[in-house]
Amino acid sequence: MTVIKLALAAAVLGTAAHPTPKVVLVKHADFIRQTLAAKQYFVRTVSIGKQDLAAIRQTSDFTPADPDVQFFLGQGEGGGATVGVVLFEQVDTPHGPIEVGLTFGPNGAVAHAMVTTATVETKPWVREAVASGLMDKFVGMRQGDDPRKTLQGLDGKLGGMPEYMAELIATAVGRGLVLYATLYKESAS
Repeated sequence: MTVIKLALAAAVLGTAAHPTPKVVLVKHADFIRQTLAAKQYFVRTVSIGKQDLAAIRQTSDFTPADPDVQFFLGQGEGGGATVGVVLFEQVDTPHGPIEVGLTFGPNGAVAHAMVTTATVETKPWVREAVASGLMDKFVGMRQGDDPRKTLQGLDGKLGGMPEYMAELIATAVGRGLVLYATLYKESAS
Protein backbone atom coordinates (compact mmCIF):
# COMPACT_ATOMS: atom_id res chain seq x y z
CA MET A 1 0.00 0.00 0.00
CA THR A 2 2.82 2.46 0.79
CA VAL A 3 4.44 1.90 -2.59
CA ILE A 4 1.19 2.82 -4.33
CA LYS A 5 0.85 5.99 -2.23
CA LEU A 6 4.44 6.98 -3.01
CA ALA A 7 3.89 6.40 -6.72
CA LEU A 8 0.71 8.50 -6.68
CA ALA A 9 2.44 11.31 -4.76
CA ALA A 10 5.35 11.28 -7.21
CA ALA A 11 2.93 11.39 -10.15
CA VAL A 12 1.04 14.35 -8.66
CA LEU A 13 4.24 16.26 -7.88
CA GLY A 14 5.62 15.50 -11.33
CA THR A 15 2.68 17.19 -13.03
CA ALA A 16 3.11 20.44 -11.08
CA ALA A 17 6.35 21.40 -12.82
CA HIS A 18 7.94 19.61 -15.71
CA PRO A 19 10.88 21.66 -16.93
CA THR A 20 12.45 20.51 -20.14
CA PRO A 21 16.05 21.02 -21.27
CA LYS A 22 17.18 24.58 -21.98
CA VAL A 23 17.60 25.76 -25.54
CA VAL A 24 20.00 28.62 -26.17
CA LEU A 25 18.44 30.76 -28.90
CA VAL A 26 21.24 33.35 -28.87
CA LYS A 27 24.53 33.02 -27.00
CA HIS A 28 25.28 35.80 -24.52
CA ALA A 29 28.50 36.77 -26.30
CA ASP A 30 26.68 36.97 -29.65
CA PHE A 31 23.88 39.11 -28.23
CA ILE A 32 26.40 41.46 -26.61
CA ARG A 33 28.44 41.84 -29.82
CA GLN A 34 25.34 42.22 -32.01
CA THR A 35 23.75 44.91 -29.88
CA LEU A 36 26.74 46.90 -28.57
CA ALA A 37 28.92 48.66 -31.13
CA ALA A 38 31.92 48.79 -28.81
CA LYS A 39 35.69 48.45 -28.98
CA GLN A 40 36.06 47.01 -25.48
CA TYR A 41 33.76 44.92 -23.30
CA PHE A 42 33.71 44.60 -19.53
CA VAL A 43 31.67 42.74 -16.93
CA ARG A 44 30.54 44.48 -13.79
CA THR A 45 29.03 42.34 -11.04
CA VAL A 46 26.90 44.22 -8.53
CA SER A 47 25.88 42.66 -5.23
CA ILE A 48 22.39 43.63 -4.15
CA GLY A 49 22.53 45.45 -0.81
CA LYS A 50 19.70 45.75 1.70
CA GLN A 51 18.63 49.20 0.50
CA ASP A 52 18.72 48.13 -3.14
CA LEU A 53 16.72 44.98 -2.35
CA ALA A 54 14.10 47.06 -0.55
CA ALA A 55 13.90 49.42 -3.55
CA ILE A 56 13.59 46.50 -5.99
CA ARG A 57 10.83 44.87 -3.93
CA GLN A 58 8.95 48.15 -3.56
CA THR A 59 9.18 49.04 -7.24
CA SER A 60 8.50 45.67 -8.79
CA ASP A 61 7.18 43.29 -6.14
CA PHE A 62 9.83 40.67 -6.88
CA THR A 63 12.93 39.39 -5.16
CA PRO A 64 15.89 38.48 -7.38
CA ALA A 65 16.93 34.84 -7.00
CA ASP A 66 20.63 35.71 -7.21
CA PRO A 67 22.16 38.35 -4.94
CA ASP A 68 24.63 39.28 -7.70
CA VAL A 69 23.67 40.88 -11.01
CA GLN A 70 26.03 41.02 -13.97
CA PHE A 71 26.12 43.99 -16.32
CA PHE A 72 28.06 43.75 -19.57
CA LEU A 73 29.45 47.14 -20.59
CA GLY A 74 30.61 48.23 -24.01
CA GLN A 75 33.03 51.12 -24.26
CA GLY A 76 34.25 53.16 -27.19
CA GLU A 77 37.81 53.74 -28.36
CA GLY A 78 40.58 53.80 -25.75
CA GLY A 79 38.39 53.29 -22.69
CA GLY A 80 35.98 55.99 -23.82
CA ALA A 81 32.42 56.49 -22.72
CA THR A 82 30.08 53.56 -22.20
CA VAL A 83 28.09 52.99 -25.40
CA GLY A 84 25.67 50.56 -23.81
CA VAL A 85 24.98 48.02 -21.10
CA VAL A 86 23.57 44.50 -21.43
CA LEU A 87 21.63 42.63 -18.77
CA PHE A 88 20.14 39.12 -18.96
CA GLU A 89 16.99 38.53 -16.90
CA GLN A 90 15.43 35.11 -16.38
CA VAL A 91 11.87 34.19 -15.44
CA ASP A 92 11.19 30.67 -14.21
CA THR A 93 8.06 28.91 -15.41
CA PRO A 94 6.54 25.47 -14.78
CA HIS A 95 7.97 24.60 -18.22
CA GLY A 96 11.50 25.80 -17.44
CA PRO A 97 13.28 29.15 -17.63
CA ILE A 98 12.93 31.90 -20.21
CA GLU A 99 15.71 34.47 -20.42
CA VAL A 100 15.59 37.87 -22.07
CA GLY A 101 18.64 39.90 -23.07
CA LEU A 102 18.25 43.67 -22.75
CA THR A 103 20.63 46.28 -24.12
CA PHE A 104 20.38 49.74 -22.60
CA GLY A 105 21.71 52.73 -24.51
CA PRO A 106 23.66 55.59 -22.93
CA ASN A 107 20.34 57.36 -22.29
CA GLY A 108 19.12 54.49 -20.07
CA ALA A 109 16.41 53.33 -22.46
CA VAL A 110 16.09 49.82 -23.90
CA ALA A 111 17.86 49.75 -27.26
CA HIS A 112 17.42 46.00 -27.96
CA ALA A 113 15.43 43.15 -26.44
CA MET A 114 15.68 39.49 -27.41
CA VAL A 115 14.74 36.14 -25.90
CA THR A 116 18.07 34.36 -25.49
CA THR A 117 17.02 31.14 -23.74
CA ALA A 118 13.88 29.02 -23.70
CA THR A 119 13.28 25.30 -23.27
CA VAL A 120 12.50 22.51 -25.71
CA GLU A 121 8.84 22.78 -24.72
CA THR A 122 8.51 26.59 -24.68
CA LYS A 123 10.59 27.32 -27.79
CA PRO A 124 7.70 27.14 -30.32
CA TRP A 125 5.47 29.29 -28.09
CA VAL A 126 8.25 31.82 -27.52
CA ARG A 127 8.98 31.99 -31.24
CA GLU A 128 5.31 32.63 -32.00
CA ALA A 129 5.19 35.41 -29.39
CA VAL A 130 8.40 36.97 -30.76
CA ALA A 131 7.15 36.69 -34.36
CA SER A 132 4.21 38.92 -33.42
CA GLY A 133 6.63 41.87 -33.12
CA LEU A 134 6.61 41.81 -29.33
CA MET A 135 10.32 42.45 -28.80
CA ASP A 136 10.34 45.67 -30.85
CA LYS A 137 7.68 47.12 -28.56
CA PHE A 138 10.12 47.14 -25.62
CA VAL A 139 12.60 49.42 -27.42
CA GLY A 140 12.66 52.88 -25.86
CA MET A 141 11.27 51.75 -22.52
CA ARG A 142 12.73 53.10 -19.29
CA GLN A 143 12.24 52.48 -15.61
CA GLY A 144 8.67 53.38 -14.76
CA ASP A 145 7.25 52.26 -18.11
CA ASP A 146 4.89 49.29 -17.97
CA PRO A 147 6.08 46.48 -20.29
CA ARG A 148 2.71 44.75 -19.90
CA LYS A 149 1.15 47.50 -22.03
CA THR A 150 2.95 45.96 -25.01
CA LEU A 151 0.61 43.00 -24.68
CA GLN A 152 -2.50 45.07 -25.48
CA GLY A 153 -1.81 45.02 -29.21
CA LEU A 154 -1.53 41.22 -29.17
CA ASP A 155 -5.12 40.52 -28.13
CA GLY A 156 -6.53 37.82 -30.38
CA LYS A 157 -3.28 37.44 -32.36
CA LEU A 158 -1.77 34.70 -30.19
CA GLY A 159 -3.03 31.42 -28.81
CA GLY A 160 -3.03 30.50 -25.13
CA MET A 161 0.58 29.40 -24.55
CA PRO A 162 2.24 31.96 -26.86
CA GLU A 163 0.23 34.67 -25.11
CA TYR A 164 1.39 33.30 -21.73
CA MET A 165 5.01 33.37 -22.98
CA ALA A 166 4.52 36.99 -24.10
CA GLU A 167 3.34 37.83 -20.56
CA LEU A 168 6.42 36.14 -19.08
CA ILE A 169 8.72 37.95 -21.51
CA ALA A 170 7.13 41.26 -20.47
CA THR A 171 7.69 40.29 -16.83
CA ALA A 172 11.39 39.64 -17.53
CA VAL A 173 11.71 43.00 -19.29
CA GLY A 174 10.02 44.77 -16.38
CA ARG A 175 12.37 43.16 -13.89
CA GLY A 176 15.35 44.03 -16.06
CA LEU A 177 14.26 47.68 -16.15
CA VAL A 178 14.07 47.75 -12.37
CA LEU A 179 17.44 46.03 -11.90
CA TYR A 180 19.14 48.39 -14.34
CA ALA A 181 17.62 51.52 -12.79
CA THR A 182 18.33 50.41 -9.23
CA LEU A 183 21.76 48.80 -9.54
CA TYR A 184 23.63 50.17 -12.53
CA LYS A 185 25.73 53.19 -11.66
CA GLU A 186 27.80 54.72 -14.49
CA SER A 187 30.59 55.90 -12.18
CA ALA A 188 31.12 52.49 -10.52
CA SER A 189 34.08 50.48 -11.76
